[in-house]
Amino acid sequence: MEQKMLSREAENRLRYLNFIILRFARGFKMPIQEAFRYLDKYGGIDFLYDNYEYEHTQSEHNTCMTLLHVCRKNGGQL
Repeated sequence: MEQKMLSREAENRLRYLNFIILRFARGFKMPIQEAFRYLDKYGGIDFLYDNYEYEHTQSEHNTCMTLLHVCRKNGGQL
């Protein structure tokens, strides 16, 4: 079976997504899996991926608040 290596950029994006999902879960006192499902359902994951270049330069608090706003705009109830 052939293994494919991720590019450095893809690896950095994945690490960042994992980090922010964990911080979001902690900030809103929910299990990580629930935080992921919420962010996925209401567009937070797509937002983070699409806006990685900007968001990864922001504080984790600001990014989590932005995610909260994005998800609420898309029907989230947190």
